[in-house]
Amino acid sequence: MTSVSKIVAGSIVGTSFMTLFSHLVSEKSGKQFNEAEILSELLNRLTPLTKQQARWLGWSSHYLVGVIFATLYAQYLKKAGKHPTITNGAVFGALSGLGGAWVWKMVFKMHPNPPGVDLKNFYKQLVLAHVVFGSSVALVFKADV
Repeated sequence: MTSVSKIVAGSIVGTSFMTLFSHLVSEKSGKQFNEAEILSELLNRLTPLTKQQARWLGWSSHYLVGVIFATLYAQYLKKAGKHPTITNGAVFGALSGLGGAWVWKMVFKMHPNPPGVDLKNFYKQLVLAHVVFGSSVALVFKADV
């Protein structure tokens, strides 16, 4: 059984590496693909929150979703009787990325004033970013710390 502290640590490491990946893709492409920043902009355009409050909530929500995904991965490992590996972490990440892309698609579709995001490429990088997330979480789960 994966401990709560390992789930939290895995989620922080996984979300941080995922976000770094998205940031690097953003820098290389010149387009905004940072999930937390996009979420912040969506909130800022929809709520009476200040830009700073929306940014805090966007980043907090991004890391909270990381805890949820890391918990789901830990539950999968427990129910399947498996140990964390880079491979099953990457597969879990890819599958969660596909689910995440579907959620983002619905958010953009329902939002009354979404920011201009290159959605086709955002979804592609999102799945890859989740592979980074899942692999990173698996490494933390495997660590003997």
